[in-house]
Amino acid sequence: MDLIKDIAKSFYHYYKLGEVSFGLEDISVLSMEQAYQCQDAFVNLRENDGDQPFGYKVGCTSAAIRKQFGFDEPIYGRLMTPGKLFEYDSVEARNYDNLAIEPEFVITMKRDLYGVPESEQELIDAIDTIRPGIELHNYTYHFSPPTRQELICSNGIHAAQLIGSHAVEASAIHWELEGVAVFKNKKLVASGVAADIMGGPLNSLKFLLSHLKSRDQKLAAGEMVIPGSATALIPVEAGDEVECCFTNAGSVKMTVT
Repeated sequence: MDLIKDIAKSFYHYYKLGEVSFGLEDISVLSMEQAYQCQDAFVNLRENDGDQPFGYKVGCTSAAIRKQFGFDEPIYGRLMTPGKLFEYDSVEARNYDNLAIEPEFVITMKRDLYGVPESEQELIDAIDTIRPGIELHNYTYHFSPPTRQELICSNGIHAAQLIGSHAVEASAIHWELEGVAVFKNKKLVASGVAADIMGGPLNSLKFLLSHLKSRDQKLAAGEMVIPGSATALIPVEAGDEVECCFTNAGSVKMTVT
C-alpha cells in the first residue's frame, strides 16, 4: 500500500508542481486494481488540496486512440476542478506539459444511476444534456513503454475539460452516426463518428457504470461524463485556434495562447 501511496504522491507533485520523481522503474508491476487504487489516492490528495470532482472521463475507447497508445481496453478517470473550463476561457500552453486535445461529447446526468439500466432507453432518459467539448491532456508518459497502469494512475493524462455553451437533449444525438470534425487553424486535422467510440458513446457510458458498480459507486445526477474521443490526440501549441464541430451537438472553439 505504501508503494501505491508513493506513486500517487509522485503523480500529484507532477500535476501540481511539474516535478517528476518516481521511486520505481516499472509501473507495470501494478495490477489494474492497484492502478485504480493509486488513482483514488491521487484524487484524494487533490481533494485535500481543495480540488473537487465533477464527473468522469472514459479513455482509450476508439481504434484511433488504441492504435496511438498501443492499448486494447478502455480506462476511466475523474474530471476535477480547477480543470473545468468553459468556452472562451483562457488556455495558456505554458500551463500544460506537451498539450494535446481531443473532441468530446460532454454528457450531464439527469438522475443517479447505480449500474447499467435494463434498457438503452432508460440510459438515454437518465441524460440531461450533451454539449460539445475539448479535453486537454498533459501528453507525457514517464515510463517506457506506455502502459495502462500509468494511464490509470495518472488519471488518464487528463489536464482539463473545456465545455461548450451549446446544449442539446439526448434525443437530438445520433448515438452511432453523429459526426465530429476537428479543425486546427481552420484546417481539418481529424474526423470520426460516434460509432468509433466503442460502437457508440452509450457503450462507453455502460462501461463506466459497470466499473463504478463493481466498486460500489454510483454516477450521480449533475455529474458530467466524457465518453472518449472518435479521433486520436492532436498536439496543439501557443497560437493555435481549435474548433470541434459535431453534427447535432454544436461546436466549440478554443484559442491557445
